Amino acid sequence: MEDTENLHYGTFMNDHPLPALRNQLLSLHKLLMNAERAAYEKEGNVIESPMQFLQLLMESERFAWLRQLSQLVVMMDEAMEEKPPISKERMDALVGEARHLLMGSEEPGSFEVRYAKARGREAAVAAAHAEISKSFE
Repeated sequence: MEDTENLHYGTFMNDHPLPALRNQLLSLHKLLMNAERAAYEKEGNVIESPMQFLQLLMESERFAWLRQLSQLVVMMDEAMEEKPPISKERMDALVGEARHLLMGSEEPGSFEVRYAKARGREAAVAAAHAEISKSFE
């Protein structure tokens, strides 16, 4: 790729909400993991090590809803590192997927329903959501 194309691509990436949204989603993911861990432990469950918590995150049905957010962040990472560079349409689609995940479904057990409960319980999650919502305007 020529230098002018790299410069254009860099400007394009900086002007698009996807890179900032990816970082916000990663921070949100950490907040949600910590909140869910606290709720799990408050119920009398003991998490003895970071490895045990990681295993719960990856395998327990209780934490399965968080994996949807994990997968979206990974998809964003992979897309932003694609060669040739990600298109504006693909970036827009990923932003749309984030919007749908966070706000799009009220089906019982869906990510959005579990996420809404977490927003109601945790002020930090609600604040992060308010910031993220700006990317969807």
